[in-house]
Amino acid sequence: MFIAPQNITTGTASPTQFSTTVNLNAGANAALNNLQNPLITLRQFRTGQGPIYNIANYSNGAATLTLDRPYLEATSTGQSYSVYRCYYTPTDMNGNLVTDFQKFKAILNPIDGYAIVGENLNISRQELDARDPTRGSQDLAYVVAAYNVDANGNPIYEFWPHPTSSKGYVCLYTRRGLDLSNSADAPNTISKNMIVERGRYYAYAWAIANVGRFPSLKGVDWRLIMAESQRTYDKMLLQAKVKDDDIFADNYLPNLRDYMGYPPIDSRFWQSHDVSGWFEG
Repeated sequence: MFIAPQNITTGTASPTQFSTTVNLNAGANAALNNLQNPLITLRQFRTGQGPIYNIANYSNGAATLTLDRPYLEATSTGQSYSVYRCYYTPTDMNGNLVTDFQKFKAILNPIDGYAIVGENLNISRQELDARDPTRGSQDLAYVVAAYNVDANGNPIYEFWPHPTSSKGYVCLYTRRGLDLSNSADAPNTISKNMIVERGRYYAYAWAIANVGRFPSLKGVDWRLIMAESQRTYDKMLLQAKVKDDDIFADNYLPNLRDYMGYPPIDSRFWQSHDVSGWFEG
């Protein structure tokens, strides 16, 4: 789940060119104090329609923001600003970081009634830069683009248009699965015999690689045994997939129909975003 907070514009900010410190007036300092869901360090800062900066730190006592890099625009006093969130790291429904994330399958905006699917889940940063280099488009997000990775290598994504109203986005995604360290870690669809069989397969591979070092390994057709182990494992894997499908069947969208590629299918969205002239009288 992703939480897009309300854009904060109360008060004014005074950034200094080539400095990472932004001074806040009383109104801005009060509005940015004690932010939760998400924390202020998960939000971004910009003045006007200028470049976007990540917020590295905030001090209520000093009434300052610390940016992740020096502010490159001209020094200004009493500047209008925006603090909102456009970069997101995958989390579960409780807000915990998903460290084995693989890819999105769908992202739902249940309030406004549309889903981000298909190609809109895999837009490149270069393509997004070509569409909107200044990131001036702000409203309901309907595109997800790769942005960066965090210090631990977890992916960070950019939502576009940048969401500036308080919304919750529910996502369906696939996970790699964590390494098994005890029997309780295995999913319900995977049997203990399947795990043991795969362990045997790798043991046979080890025996093939070390038959010259250990005389006791000679005289056994390890390749034949390994091939039989692979066949047994493949059968178990197929059974596990069938069992998994019985528990949670995938949604089916034939070819993710062309009209779902851009933008979302929602009458309210089209009426407020139409640029084709279809809704003109």
